[in-house]
Amino acid sequence: METRGEALRAVGWIVGVSAGLSGLLGPVLARAWDPTSFVGIVSGSGACVLGAVIVDRRPANRAAWGFLAGGVLLVAFSLCYSWAAGQVRAGNVGSQVGTVAAIAEIVGALAGASLPLFQFLFPDGRLPSRRWRPVFVLYLAGWLGGAVAVAVALWPHRVAGIVADNGPVDIAIPAELEGPLQVIAASEAFAALAMLAGVVALAVRLRGSRGNERAQLRLSLWGLALTASLIAATAALAQAGLDGAESVTSLVAPIPFLIAVTVAMRRHRLFDVDRLVGQTITYAVITALLVGVYAAVAIGAGALAALLGIGSSWPVAAATLAVATAFRPLLRAVRALVDRHFDRRTWLAVRTIDQFTHDLRAGTASPADLLAALRRAVDDPTATIAYLDGDGAIELDGTAARPGPPRLRREVSAGGAPVALVDLDQRLADEPRLVDAALTAAALPLENAALHARAAVQLAEVTASRNRIVQADDSNRRRIERDLHDGAQQRLVALALRLRIAERDLAPDNRRAAAVLGEAVAELRAAVDELRELTRSILPPVLADEGLAVALRTVTARLPIPVTLDVTEQRLPDVVEATAWFFTCEALANAVKHAAATRLSVTIARQDDHVAVEVRDNGNGGAVLAPGGGLQGLADRVAAINGSMRLDSRPGHGTTLHAELPCAS
Repeated sequence: METRGEALRAVGWIVGVSAGLSGLLGPVLARAWDPTSFVGIVSGSGACVLGAVIVDRRPANRAAWGFLAGGVLLVAFSLCYSWAAGQVRAGNVGSQVGTVAAIAEIVGALAGASLPLFQFLFPDGRLPSRRWRPVFVLYLAGWLGGAVAVAVALWPHRVAGIVADNGPVDIAIPAELEGPLQVIAASEAFAALAMLAGVVALAVRLRGSRGNERAQLRLSLWGLALTASLIAATAALAQAGLDGAESVTSLVAPIPFLIAVTVAMRRHRLFDVDRLVGQTITYAVITALLVGVYAAVAIGAGALAALLGIGSSWPVAAATLAVATAFRPLLRAVRALVDRHFDRRTWLAVRTIDQFTHDLRAGTASPADLLAALRRAVDDPTATIAYLDGDGAIELDGTAARPGPPRLRREVSAGGAPVALVDLDQRLADEPRLVDAALTAAALPLENAALHARAAVQLAEVTASRNRIVQADDSNRRRIERDLHDGAQQRLVALALRLRIAERDLAPDNRRAAAVLGEAVAELRAAVDELRELTRSILPPVLADEGLAVALRTVTARLPIPVTLDVTEQRLPDVVEATAWFFTCEALANAVKHAAATRLSVTIARQDDHVAVEVRDNGNGGAVLAPGGGLQGLADRVAAINGSMRLDSRPGHGTTLHAELPCAS
């Protein structure tokens, strides 16, 4: 395949350079330079050389070869016709001259209708779709058939034809040439229709294109528009009789199209095509509008100056001032209008981000919606955003960003500082203007979202620190409970037993001492009971040994009000069990003391990644969360492990305390 490509490149260079040099040097060496063929020779030679450049870039592309073929045909036509016309003007009229002239007309028919070959296949060498195949076949048949028809009609009258074109201007066209001329006119009409069909094909392809192909088409159409404008200027100059200016514009006219096509097929990525075309249209419209403003103000001010009898310099000054004043507002309006209709994807992308920014300021959108808005703006459902925090990247929720596969990565800065990394589909590398415009518009929302992400990191750090404090507190509680139970409590019980023994031994002989010992034993028992209550309020051993369900059954059995328990038997993390225990015990104690309730219920259930705890009574209700109160302490305890508490205590309807405790697997 590589060998074939090299061979095609070599053929392209040989054909292109040979034809181009022949077009430029042939008339000079033969001393038969015909002014009427000058434009064709220069344009054809340029097309040949540029066609070789395109083929070198894309040797297998049929559109590139169509471009080169058109240049070769144009050079061949111009050379043949220029030589034959020069011979006729020199008085040398013979069959050889007529033959060359007829060949020129045949090749001219092919050259005139060769552009649609390029239009149908540009830029990838294929038709826009299968539906264009009948049109393309019809074009090829008409293209070749037209050349054959011209050959058949003109060949018998080949000498008369070239003489009629280049002989004295007062000689009437022979009647024998009317038929061949009608065939040539029909061939030219077919070429015009084929070119129109080619323009339609380009428009259809442009409508459904994107990326590289869209850039190529737009750059080529920009060059075609400039060439068409120069051709129109040439016609206007010809009508005005300015032959010198007409020659210059006719020579320059093909250059924009030839260069645009070459750049589009070879180095289109070096240029921001949308910006180039958009600025061309923008400043062309601005120029026309400013000229109109200047003319209108100058004429109006001139008429007013004439009526007032003031100096003639006032209209010029007024017109200049009007143009200077109107320039910037007109530029903004025209640029917005051009972008909206010409570079609509970029305009829509910026509009989408601007609308999101407006909604964000209005409070109807949140930073979490930014990713969806950016994906809509650039039409990339796989886009991701990572926010910069120090040397690392984080998600919006504060978690570390997960690295993905290599993609198009763009860093976005706000206020001179990088705030985010945006990963996009690699295909968007071909649409830099779209990406740049969307990310520039999104800089402020991205900075705002980055602040939220950093705040989430800090909140996570505070929550983790608070959880560590709670866990350390619970661990200390368990240690204190164990030390009291195994240490001081056991010693006091042993001391009470010894004193009881001493009391019994002294009772017969010293009743006073026995009574004192009896009081000491009673005090020791009271102290032991208080220690037991204290250890229960810390954390009961049964909670660590048997779990939350057994511990709550033990504590509710001693309450004076019946309690309905629906508690999960599943073991939970220590910090969750401890929090649920304290929450339930405190809620039950409050109900017994203050609610005047006759029934209590406790429900504890694990639901996915959290535990729901609910304590309900049928008492008076009316409880409130007061700063420093017991319920506020419960809420703080729940919040310490990143949970939430809800209170429902309408007067006369009892009280319900509901807590949601995080419990990751």
